[in-house]
Amino acid sequence: MSESARKRSIAVIGAGVAGMMTAYALSKRGVQVLVIDAMSGPAEMCSRANAGIIAVGHAKAWAGPQAIGAMFKVIAGRDPSVKVSRILDPALWRWGIEFLANCTPHAHHRNTDALQRLSRYSRDLIAAAETEMDLPNEVRRNGGLYVFQNESQFNTYVASIKDHGDDSITALERDELIAREPGLSGLSSRLVGGLYSAADCVGDCRLFTQRTAAFLNKSNKARFCFGARVTGFRTSFNTIQAVRTDQGEIPCGAVILATGVETPELTRALGFAPNIYPVKGYSGTWTITDPAKVPALPFVDETELLAVAAYGGQLRVTAIAEFAAHDRSIPEERIAQIGDYVLRSFGDAVELKTPEFWSGLRPTTPAGPPFLGKVRKYSNLWINAGHGQLGWTMALGCGELLTQRIMGEQTPLQNPSSAASWLA
Repeated sequence: MSESARKRSIAVIGAGVAGMMTAYALSKRGVQVLVIDAMSGPAEMCSRANAGIIAVGHAKAWAGPQAIGAMFKVIAGRDPSVKVSRILDPALWRWGIEFLANCTPHAHHRNTDALQRLSRYSRDLIAAAETEMDLPNEVRRNGGLYVFQNESQFNTYVASIKDHGDDSITALERDELIAREPGLSGLSSRLVGGLYSAADCVGDCRLFTQRTAAFLNKSNKARFCFGARVTGFRTSFNTIQAVRTDQGEIPCGAVILATGVETPELTRALGFAPNIYPVKGYSGTWTITDPAKVPALPFVDETELLAVAAYGGQLRVTAIAEFAAHDRSIPEERIAQIGDYVLRSFGDAVELKTPEFWSGLRPTTPAGPPFLGKVRKYSNLWINAGHGQLGWTMALGCGELLTQRIMGEQTPLQNPSSAASWLA
């Protein structure tokens, strides 16, 4: 790429699913895009081994009235699905104070509504993207399940659905649930019922991201600079003129930060630090040996708080939200927790000897919705970060919405972003 082309190009920092879908949306408008990432290829961090569920039925803000009581249970260590390993981390306290401010009924409703709108909008773009890029039609759109092992918990969820009048979600008693998804038979004795969400989808997030990168590269719609760690920016007045990396400077016309949990450290020198905290999650992946005994529909176990999905001949199970700063280690007890669930539920349907375990840091905002928009202080700096556990769910929609704003187009969704004083 020539020097003049680089100056005109938009640099997207981050080659995870959020960054790659932003690059894809820009490329459709004929924009020259340069994707920069410290890793050796796309989807090597938080997008690498997530559940793969496009969980529209699970798109709700963590912060809400019920969260305040739950926090005491977590801090006391009585919640196996949520861990706090860095209680004295100043960044966690800053995040937690703003989280509490978003626990009012009004804030919870506002933030959940934004997540729902973003998730539904994003889901509706997937089929078109697969067609436009001539990708295999592998994202399955036949819904998802939310299963329960606790009767009162199930009844509470069912009552909530009736109160909100959501006709895309159907309550199922245990026999109806197993009839809908025979692959749940291995844990049927523990289940009391479930919910079917017609809006949910499932697919391999990493593979979709990699295929998008391959399409953009082959069609010359984007260029890639992998193995380049961003160290800062060259600025002039209120304009970003170049991205500084450990491989040298890269001039650009604009910058989009799709940098997940690395965003606050990267922007601090620019005069602002988005309140994004790394919430560590774990996954295990098993080779399926008997497809009839694993569910075709993805599901979330709302009682044990694990997500389960099968695709590409593998069973993927994700679990735990751990507040552990930037630690990416995988303790044996976390492996045991996920492995025990698989053994109890699908032990005769997978290869138990050779699972692969992974940990990823979900970039989580206190309110729930991501930071999406232009940075107030700079004329050509934009952000698309903080998607939490819904990165794959919201990626196409966030990339499209941000691109619409950059290009001055009319956007179909209003106020989808978390609020921040540094956002325009």
